[in-house]
Amino acid sequence: MAAELGMFLKEADAAACMHSSMPGRSIVALVSGGTPRYVLKIGRADDRPLRNEAEFLAKVSGMGLPFRVPELAYADFVGGHYVVVTHAWRHARLAGPLPRDELLGLTEVLATTGAGAGSLVHGDLAPWNILRTRERIGVIDWETATIADQPLRDLIHYLVQAGALLRWADVPTVARELTHPRGLVSELARRLGLARSQTCEAVGAYFAGCQPVHVKHVRLFRNGVATAVGAPAQQV
Repeated sequence: MAAELGMFLKEADAAACMHSSMPGRSIVALVSGGTPRYVLKIGRADDRPLRNEAEFLAKVSGMGLPFRVPELAYADFVGGHYVVVTHAWRHARLAGPLPRDELLGLTEVLATTGAGAGSLVHGDLAPWNILRTRERIGVIDWETATIADQPLRDLIHYLVQAGALLRWADVPTVARELTHPRGLVSELARRLGLARSQTCEAVGAYFAGCQPVHVKHVRLFRNGVATAVGAPAQQV
């Protein structure tokens, strides 16, 4: 398997390493002739999220999604590491704040794609995982993806993260989008045929299931939204 991985390395004449927030993880971009060719994620052998990403990239490639997902080129154990290689996208950039209709369209596709077993939940649908290419929008980093009965989760997560980490919106604005009858979450629920009670349950379940964060301004923002919508806040 190491020999197969070497074939990707031979195609490159330059490489760039990028920061990863995941302990024990490295990210390497392979470049040939000034053009990005491959992205390597190199994790420890027990890096379960990275293995999950490889499994989901293989799964979603045949779903006919209207947005781009990274094309899996290789995934396997190499020595004491687990390595995932995807084809790089040319001319890709962060999408920035998605227009209302585009965000609703993206999350509606995820919510209605699950092979009859639930929704396709990206798990970390946040602004930094959505890119715009010349062809169309693309969604990366499928490490926490799952199939589950959580059709509103990705939209809720996007709104909270965009406010908490990027400060694209303040607490009252995010709370309104989560719970107001004219908010984004209510609009998605209407498109999916969900009852008002299901919307409230989804918002409460999201905050109840949030992992603790220790960055003060992120925790305060998220707790502020949770309090505003009547959901559980993170205990300090």
